[in-house]
Amino acid sequence: MKAVADSSVLIALSSIKLLRVLSQRFPAGVLVPPAVWAEVVETGKGQPGAEAVASASWITVREVADKAFVGLLHGQLDAGEAEAIALAR
Repeated sequence: MKAVADSSVLIALSSIKLLRVLSQRFPAGVLVPPAVWAEVVETGKGQPGAEAVASASWITVREVADKAFVGLLHGQLDAGEAEAIALAR
């Protein structure tokens, strides 16, 4: 089974050097939407989690198909959260 991750869990686990727990719990891999990747790896360059997430081969960026649902959620959530929920759905 694959999991979908939001920025918070990636940053938190990376900060305490336990990002690998996700790969152990979800050996099929972890999916992140583009907004989460951008927040953690690109915008967060040099911050906790950025390098660890960028180098984790088991994390895959997956585009969200249901853009309308993302738009609905975006009114209440930030882009990463909205995309992660839509991707998991």
